[in-house]
Amino acid sequence: MSRRVWCATLGCDKNLVDSEALLGMFAGRGVAHVDDPDDADIWVLNTCGFIDAARSDSEDTVRELTAAKGDRTLVVCGCWSQEHGDRVRELYPEVDVVAGVGQFERVVAACTGRDAPEPRQPDLAFPMAGQPMVEEPMEAPYGGMVGRPLLTPPHVAFVKIGEGCNCSCTFCRIPLIRGKQRSRTVARVVDEVRGLVARGVREIQLVSQNTSDFGRDTDESLVDLVTALDGVDGLKRQRMLYLYAGLVKTDDLRRLLDLPTVAPYLDLPVQHASPRILKAMRRPGGMAGSMEFFAELRRNRPDLVLRSTALLGFPGEEEEDVEILADFLAAVEFDHLGTYHYSPEVGTPAATLPDPVPAEVVLDRESRIMDLQAEISQGRQERRLDRNWEVVVDRIVSAADEDLPQVLAALDEGVWTDEAERTVCTGVGSDGGRLAVGRSVHFGYDLDGGVLLPADGLAPGDWLDARFCGASPYDIWARPAAAGGRKGQS
Repeated sequence: MSRRVWCATLGCDKNLVDSEALLGMFAGRGVAHVDDPDDADIWVLNTCGFIDAARSDSEDTVRELTAAKGDRTLVVCGCWSQEHGDRVRELYPEVDVVAGVGQFERVVAACTGRDAPEPRQPDLAFPMAGQPMVEEPMEAPYGGMVGRPLLTPPHVAFVKIGEGCNCSCTFCRIPLIRGKQRSRTVARVVDEVRGLVARGVREIQLVSQNTSDFGRDTDESLVDLVTALDGVDGLKRQRMLYLYAGLVKTDDLRRLLDLPTVAPYLDLPVQHASPRILKAMRRPGGMAGSMEFFAELRRNRPDLVLRSTALLGFPGEEEEDVEILADFLAAVEFDHLGTYHYSPEVGTPAATLPDPVPAEVVLDRESRIMDLQAEISQGRQERRLDRNWEVVVDRIVSAADEDLPQVLAALDEGVWTDEAERTVCTGVGSDGGRLAVGRSVHFGYDLDGGVLLPADGLAPGDWLDARFCGASPYDIWARPAAAGGRKGQS
């Protein structure tokens, strides 16, 4: 009987691509990927170690898997085990293979009994006698990318364009975990995307630790890459994620946004807006990500969707700093904003700073910022109502599944242009009917909210025009549009 592997991924979408690449390497050795852990004899946990909460989640998941594994082979890999491989081995001897980031070939070899490649660091041998296989992350291992099984719906894929980061933000351990920036070449990324499109992918989301820095180490550029991808036959949409406002020019972004396949959607994590806090964070570009930067982008593209993140509770953050952030958010009007709490990371300069912010104060500040953002997002959503927008269906689900009852309840309390559709929405939710969950250009896959429609006649991967009828701050209710409906413009 052939071997089968199941993989659980924690953390970001970049980690998801790593899991896909590892599964691609397993497939090359004849090990099939399965979605149900009960059907697998190899379990893989790809961990996250970005902040303390992520490390706790990783450890909790390892504990659950070791208790349930039986005679299966259990692999723990990724960012957390890159730094804490010895801890994993010491506390969880039931784990069969402990690896860091990117050691795909060696993990597969350890699980299948095949010959393993030589380690990149000569003083680190292939794991014997229970030693973790963790090397310095000096290479970008892309060997399993082409032909990898997708952990996304088959019409959308994340495409990793680089590894590591050259920035020195004082709160971040990513360069210590993932190493310095190593870009893939334009040619290799284009080849991968052509292969994905041949398999049915129509939308890609470009990811890396710092997408703005793509090509600085290879004498290429993000403009080169996105322009080349625009020429891939059959590719319908591409999104750029993880751009640093201080490292990208508005002129370059305007050129890229004019390309037919490029979604008018930019993910630009600002982390904060207070000059004092940004300086202490050592964010690249300083105040280049100012209100004027975003205002210039929107002057040229009024339809532009902006996404960002804010880090709250950085050491020394005061009420005045939070007020500056709130004023900034109100002026820019991000469509989507995520927040997270500062975590003191060993080895980072910020970990030694005085004046920590009490946890209860951080929670209060986050609540205030997110209340403000909900108002901003609601206003942005309402501008799109009673217009037709192109939507792609990601999945068909029961209205009782997952968190959809809460989503439908929020929509019911939102703003509607069509009370009849509001009644349909409420009815679907109350009787557990089927729903299509999809996205217009305004929503990134697995990042933001989405568009809900009655599922009649729809299937995953369908693209259709839909009229937006109701809006909450995070989601839209829509109806397949009649021919000749008014096309939307933000």
